[in-house]
Amino acid sequence: MNIQIFRPKQFADMARDYKLFADDVEVATIKRGVTQIVEIPESTKNIQAKVDWCTSQTFPVASITENGITIKNSFSSNIFTFVLLPLYYITFGKNKYLSVTSGI
Repeated sequence: MNIQIFRPKQFADMARDYKLFADDVEVATIKRGVTQIVEIPESTKNIQAKVDWCTSQTFPVASITENGITIKNSFSSNIFTFVLLPLYYITFGKNKYLSVTSGI
């Protein structure tokens, strides 16, 4: 199964690549500002994005639309959260650091 993945250009994590996992097996490296097609096994139930020790919540493959998915940093789109909440997102919120959403 091929899925289209988009990672927008965001200030946070600009020098780091995200890893995409299909049922806990690494399948791709996602670079900043890139849209790419990734092949995942047909039997895949969930995907998850990771960067260092921080991750996204698992995302069910059944929820992927024909437009693909977007993987981004959860807090950098809002200047308030970008300035005040990074410590939360790298400690207690480490499993919500990245977000995977359907559509590009």
